[in-house]
Amino acid sequence: MLKKAVLAAILCTTASFASWDLFPVLENHKGQTRFTTSYTTYTQDDNHYHALSFYLASRYTVIPDLELALNVPYNAFAYYGGNEYGIEGTGKISFWTRYQFIPSMNVFADIYLPERKVYSADSWLFNIGLQFSRNINPLLNFGSELALTFSTKDDYGDIPFSVNATIELDFNVTEKFSPYIRTFASLELGEYTDDQGYQFSHGGGDFYLSSYLGATYDFNKTFSIDASAGIAKWVNVDNCPIFIDANLMFLFNF
Repeated sequence: MLKKAVLAAILCTTASFASWDLFPVLENHKGQTRFTTSYTTYTQDDNHYHALSFYLASRYTVIPDLELALNVPYNAFAYYGGNEYGIEGTGKISFWTRYQFIPSMNVFADIYLPERKVYSADSWLFNIGLQFSRNINPLLNFGSELALTFSTKDDYGDIPFSVNATIELDFNVTEKFSPYIRTFASLELGEYTDDQGYQFSHGGGDFYLSSYLGATYDFNKTFSIDASAGIAKWVNVDNCPIFIDANLMFLFNF
C-alpha cells in the first residue's frame, strides 16, 4: 500500500501542471505544441527514487473561445532503491477542453484514459473545474484554478475524490522574459480502499502541497522555452518524503 500511496503522490505532482495554463484560451484557429521533459526524485527510508518522463501535447482553438488539447506522456524510467518500478512506457493519455465564457473566466474538463501500470490500472480519471485570471498591471498577471478530481475504481480499489486549487503569478520582466510562481494544493475527501477493504489514507483529509518557480523565454512569436523546478509533500502524512521535480518545456506556436 505504501507503494500505491507514493506513486499517487508522484502522479499528483505531474497533475499539478496538467492544465496547459491558467489564462485565457488562444485566439480562434491558433494552436500550440509543447514537448516536456520532467525529472522527479525523492528519498525514503534510505531508498532513492528517481524517474524521467516525457510529454508531447498540442492544443488548438477550434471555434472562438473553445480550446481542445491532447497530451501523451511517456515514462522513460523509474527506479526505487536501485530496482525498476515497472511504469515504463506510455502513461495516461488525456484529452482537455476549455471554454472561455467571459474574458476572465474559463470552465474546463480533462479526461485521462485507462492504462495498465502500477497505479490507476484500468481506471478513468476526470478533472473538472473553473479558472479565473486577471492582468493586475502591465508587469503582473494572476491566474487561478479550482477543480474536482475523481476516478473510477481501479484494480487496487476505490480512490478518493480530491479538491484542488492552483494559484500562479507571472512577472513580465521584459517583453520576452517572464518568471512565475505557481502553488498547487489538493485535499482528499476520502480514503484509499483496497479489494480487502483495507483503508490507508487516514480516513480522508490528506493534504498535498507543491510550489514551483519557473520562467518562460520567448525567442520569437513561434518558439519559446519554459523551465521550472519545485518541491511537493503530503503535509499531514507521517514519514512522507519531500518530492523534487524539475521540468523543461519547448513550445511551438502555429
